[in-house]
Amino acid sequence: MDIFFAYRSGSDPAYAAYATANMTGANRLLIGVAWPILTFVAIWAIRRRPTSEYKGWFRSGIQLDKQRRIELWFLGAATLYALIIPLTGRLAWYDTLVLGALFAGYLWRIRGNTDSEEELTGVAATVAAQPPLRRRLLVAGLFVAAAIVILSAAEPFGQALVEAGSQLGVDRFLLVQWLAPIASESPEVLVAITFALRNRANDGMTALLAAKLNQWTLLIACLPIAYYLGGGAAAGLPLDARQTEELVLTTAQTILGIAVLVNLRLTGGKALLLLGLFTAQFVLPDEHARYAMSVVYVLVAVAFLLVHRHDVPPLLRAGVRPRPGSRKAEDN
Repeated sequence: MDIFFAYRSGSDPAYAAYATANMTGANRLLIGVAWPILTFVAIWAIRRRPTSEYKGWFRSGIQLDKQRRIELWFLGAATLYALIIPLTGRLAWYDTLVLGALFAGYLWRIRGNTDSEEELTGVAATVAAQPPLRRRLLVAGLFVAAAIVILSAAEPFGQALVEAGSQLGVDRFLLVQWLAPIASESPEVLVAITFALRNRANDGMTALLAAKLNQWTLLIACLPIAYYLGGGAAAGLPLDARQTEELVLTTAQTILGIAVLVNLRLTGGKALLLLGLFTAQFVLPDEHARYAMSVVYVLVAVAFLLVHRHDVPPLLRAGVRPRPGSRKAEDN
């Protein structure tokens, strides 16, 4: 969806806002809704265990593995860079280089990083059981088939959203910002919830963290390219005042998302905070209120970082791949 809107905006500037609308909506839904829902499901699953570790809604939650600091480190690096984008007023080619490099660095950092053999079930187990050549061809075929389906559906779905907004008298920006991401994020959220119901909430949160990181790096990096290929200027995709405020609010929410996970624990209390602040944006929708909410997000994030300041140094070290056998490798 984002790629389609960015590509179309190269020849029709009216579509430029929709690319960032869909991107900011998807990112904010992940932290503001998907993370809390996963936490609540995980708490409910904890209460059902025969030997329950339930400590009450505010204290129970998801305990993440130390390896998740890697995602948080790269997410933090991308967020710090995202602070620059509103100042330039556009998504430019250098944003593609920086954010694309961060995504590539993340892939390099996690290579060969699994702690144990994964227990596969269902389709994944069937694919893994195939001989190497057949397995690789099958995986490649699945990727190609998925790409064909997505590419064939993106344009008609995007056009239908814009036309529906015009016919129903609904703000098209808001329709693209929230309805499209709900459709696109639902599958990975359902997968994460399935993990939580099987008492594997850490795996579910890993999936959502990876989704957030992908959208905050690779997705944004692709938008200037699509805009240029669609006939746009080489200078990059321009951002108007509304797009800028949405990007600022999304960046501030991401800062808080990192801060609440700095101690690798997402509790019911933190989930309620994320959900409450996300909901507040619909009560206070004007421009000045959104900037004020951004300040609130950052201030709350600073408070969490101060409370959990002893967990900050391990997070800062997570971006560098440790030497095998070193003490740092054991810690991570």
